[in-house]
Amino acid sequence: TIEATQRVALTMKVATALLLSLPSAALWSLPAASSRTVVRPRCVASMVATESVTIIKSEWDSKKPIHVDTWVPKTADMENSGKDWWLIDAEGMRLGRMATEIAKRLIGKHKVTFFPGTNVGDYVVVVNADKVVVSGAKYYQKEYFRHSGRPGGATIETFEQVQKRLPERIVEKAVKGMLPKGPLGREMFRHLKVFAGPEHEHAAQSPIKYEWPEGSLAITPPAKKVAKLKVMKTPPDLSE
Repeated sequence: TIEATQRVALTMKVATALLLSLPSAALWSLPAASSRTVVRPRCVASMVATESVTIIKSEWDSKKPIHVDTWVPKTADMENSGKDWWLIDAEGMRLGRMATEIAKRLIGKHKVTFFPGTNVGDYVVVVNADKVVVSGAKYYQKEYFRHSGRPGGATIETFEQVQKRLPERIVEKAVKGMLPKGPLGREMFRHLKVFAGPEHEHAAQSPIKYEWPEGSLAITPPAKKVAKLKVMKTPPDLSE
């Protein structure tokens, strides 16, 4: 009938106006057929159960989403030839605080080009690993566990014993625990060179000596803990 036709025409006009008023992101998310036709189930006020509204091609092409490029390191940015070499003297350094700075250099978090999941870190050379210090009673209580894989092959050593036998192992284990787990972390760990004495084998790379900032906890000697005296409370006199 004439009234039904007018009602359908009015519904299509309202639906077309609503579609053209939508933002670009919402417009692109609508399902579209090959003939540039958008199916809108249940239009405004449920006037029509299902209607097909054709969008003009020029209007469709003008609604383009915003695209922002994210910088990702390329292969040239991760070449070993472009990495810096750092020299850290571990004499008198606190183990944990020093290891965090070493791990940050190996991962590359000190660079503006840092990107998660990529090997953009540098090389780090550590000397005087036999003179690293720990706070509190860790020198006698901290333990290192290893197992040969055979029955009864467990070996437990204290920090004091490992520092006398293989001091490089102390710094290596502390730093390795702060690196990513997997192939990427193993590749970063290969960039760590630890030496027990003051001499190293990488003078040809001209490593940059790292200067610790003033007040850094890594160069602050551990404070000696003083036992607090317990004050005995006098019990109240109940004889009165």
